Amino acid sequence: MEPEVLVAASPSVGGLLDSLTGSIGISSISARAKPVASPVSASTVSGTSSSGAVMFDSPKAVSRPLEKDVLRSFISSAMPFGTPLDLSYSNISAIKTTGFSSSDTPPTERKQPAWKPYLYRGKQRILFTVHDTVHAALYDRDEIPDVITISGQVNCRAELEGLPDVSFPLTGLDAARIESLTFHPCAQVPEHGGDKQGITFSPPLGNFVLMHYQAHCSVGPPVKGFYQLSMVSENEGAFLFRLSLLEGYKAPVVMEFCTVTMPFPRRKVVSFDGTPSIGTVSNTEYSVEWKIVTNTRSVSGKTIEATFPGTVRFAPWQPQRTPSYGSALGIMADEDSDHETESGGSMVNVEDYIMEKMTKDLHAADLEDPFCWQGYNYAKVSFKMIGPSLSGMSIDPKSVNIFPAVKAPVEISTQVTAGDYILWNTLGKCPVTATPNA
Repeated sequence: MEPEVLVAASPSVGGLLDSLTGSIGISSISARAKPVASPVSASTVSGTSSSGAVMFDSPKAVSRPLEKDVLRSFISSAMPFGTPLDLSYSNISAIKTTGFSSSDTPPTERKQPAWKPYLYRGKQRILFTVHDTVHAALYDRDEIPDVITISGQVNCRAELEGLPDVSFPLTGLDAARIESLTFHPCAQVPEHGGDKQGITFSPPLGNFVLMHYQAHCSVGPPVKGFYQLSMVSENEGAFLFRLSLLEGYKAPVVMEFCTVTMPFPRRKVVSFDGTPSIGTVSNTEYSVEWKIVTNTRSVSGKTIEATFPGTVRFAPWQPQRTPSYGSALGIMADEDSDHETESGGSMVNVEDYIMEKMTKDLHAADLEDPFCWQGYNYAKVSFKMIGPSLSGMSIDPKSVNIFPAVKAPVEISTQVTAGDYILWNTLGKCPVTATPNA
């Protein structure tokens, strides 16, 4: 049976529905299969001669039928089976501030999509952001090729009134670069081919990811070079960085910051010695950090050559013996026997118990473990760039069309950030995957 919206004058328990319905003068909502309609008395005005005060009986307890219909439509779309689909604070605040009115009723010829149960009202504009995340494994070895991949997404925020459709051609979809594409359910995308792809979508409310993609880097790596570290004694290591930033890149590419970190998760750093050719250096208990480019000194349109020779000293090594799996089972068996005696023969989940002991008592993985990153020495690069995308993805703001036509400015921005951007120690061991012969 279709639930019926009842209006009550008594306050209700605070919650999402109360915060939304309070803005339109409904103080409580309940859903029942067979409601019993109760008459709502009109507001009465009474005057008192002694004080001259005027009293009103709940003037906001009555909602117009249109508002109730709009609210019922919103609840059925935004909270199917009682579960909210959108818990964005900005969206909920906008709904609470503007409330519900006749302008929230969608056009009769348009069906309101599930991803936009509430219509936007205000200044209209569209924002696009193409965000590339670069992942790299740089080995500086003839026998191991470097690996550079890009995972990215196109973010959108369409502040448009009503239920418009937005369309534009997305360029940079050359099959030689793009490996995979996925789109938001609001997008209609025909089977693509070639370098351009037409996209039409009915945008939801607020920020959303229009598409995800995987791609190859269309240009060289933003940061390339090598990192070397060798232990000159048991507690001292000598290292050398020789890096090149933005080689082959031209304006308007801007690098806002670039930082290189040498992590030593199993050795405590006591001190370091060395002066880089550019930037500043600091250290924490288990790492050394080299800030090559900072936010206050961004770089645009030129190549930076950076070197950093130095030494790092560690606290004396204290080897930790890793108990074998057999000894762990022996410990488990002894404690399990005691547990059974105390609990009167109750069974113990062996698998859960082993995992608990592994987490609490056993030491970290041995450095000889070939699948443990901590068993190898590397440096991690983090950076942020503003300018053309490395994947080749681009949107021309002049080609963005809105139907029905409205005057809404279109803003496009592009940024590139580092994901797992790793410089493996050229003088040490490094993990690498074997590729099959063609």
